[in-house]
Amino acid sequence: MLSPSALDAARALNGALSAAEAEGREPTPALSAVFDGAVAAAPGESASFAAPDAFVLEARRRFAELRRSEGGGGARAAGAIPSEEEMRGRMDRLPATNSERMRFMIELFKLAGAKDADIVLQDAGYGRSNVIVTKKGRTERVIVVGAHYDKASEGLGKIDNGTGATMVANLYQALNGVQTDATIVFVAFAREEEGLYGSQAYVDSLDQAARGRNDAMINLDTLAVNGTFSWKNNSTRALLDRLARVSRDSGHELKEDVLEGGDADSSTFRDAGIPAVTIYGASQDVIFDIIHSERDTMAAFSLAHYRNAYLLVLEAIKSLDRVPLGSVARGDI
Repeated sequence: MLSPSALDAARALNGALSAAEAEGREPTPALSAVFDGAVAAAPGESASFAAPDAFVLEARRRFAELRRSEGGGGARAAGAIPSEEEMRGRMDRLPATNSERMRFMIELFKLAGAKDADIVLQDAGYGRSNVIVTKKGRTERVIVVGAHYDKASEGLGKIDNGTGATMVANLYQALNGVQTDATIVFVAFAREEEGLYGSQAYVDSLDQAARGRNDAMINLDTLAVNGTFSWKNNSTRALLDRLARVSRDSGHELKEDVLEGGDADSSTFRDAGIPAVTIYGASQDVIFDIIHSERDTMAAFSLAHYRNAYLLVLEAIKSLDRVPLGSVARGDI
């Protein structure tokens, strides 16, 4: 989630990088380190690696460890919901740098049943890529489920936004191979923390007809701290109402709340005329004490709230698949 103070700073940094590129200069290692989120590793976490060979070896070690922890790592059966142990294990092993995270998301989608050919990398600029997996439905009507995988330079980025990114892959695992009316697109966005550039690259790739086929977008950002919330003042009213109904019918907790400050990838879709909602999991009184700080670690993570949000969003996707959101007036998006 992009905090208020981070938004201007991120855009300023991006401007500096753009100027350097225009003048034919290489971005400085310091700026690269900021965007990679290279921080000193806490106990039990991986550090950054200067040597490419060491980087590759560490990435392979992580992925092998993840497969071993999940019993061999074969493709999951259609409709298989990850166990609580798998959910926590994926969060535990989430890397601390953005370049590693992109590869980790590819691996998570594979663990969830995606084949190499199913995974599309979309250029988001500056060597970063959105990771996209599409589950074909009976129609071309589209539901997008997305979350950014990149992190700010401070902290480990477990909450913002390891929670959302891992959940996108977990949701794909539950829906992969299940017949749906809608085509469901699962996206792990790059460069949200720099100014929503990954989601903008995705939306910019859609022509007018493709945008019209997008029925809804569900954005997952900064989950699993002290509740499950829908962002009232940064979401489409029709989707807020649908989520509230799903919550009542399913019994999975959801509170519609106002969150002042910051921004999220749902804004990019709403600006393009696509109904969107952001689901988050840290109340106004704690969220800005955690994100973009050294307190963004697994110590702030609640598996119970993560699982609640997961099951709620899964039911919301199924609801939107059964009953399309339908036409929403541009002024109401």
